[in-house]
Amino acid sequence: MNLIPEGKILVQFDGMCILCSRTISFLLKADRKNKFIFQALPDSSVDESPDTVIISDHHGKHYYYFDAVLKIGYELGGMYRFVAVFRLIPKKWRLSLYQWIAKNRFHWFGKRQSCYLPTEAEREKFI
Repeated sequence: MNLIPEGKILVQFDGMCILCSRTISFLLKADRKNKFIFQALPDSSVDESPDTVIISDHHGKHYYYFDAVLKIGYELGGMYRFVAVFRLIPKKWRLSLYQWIAKNRFHWFGKRQSCYLPTEAEREKFI
């Protein structure tokens, strides 16, 4: 059973990650077509956080790592589709770049004390 409404795209993210939370805040503002819904992934342990954003559509297709970033840019449309230029970089390199950033994100940006909580106005976009 698919819980994603037709025409919507679910963005699952690390709610403890400051970089991830800022990205979600950006997406909430940039999503003028109202395509995205969001869900914070559970923090499985103190030392282990999700190392990727996960994008899922209502057809059950999933995108991970840099492919998820490319899908977000495509779905936002307009100038955000410029991220497609990264398709010129071999997939293995894109994956390595994403994983390097994911590995260092807490060191560079920090970690939240509690999971990202949407504002009252944002709640309708979260599951």
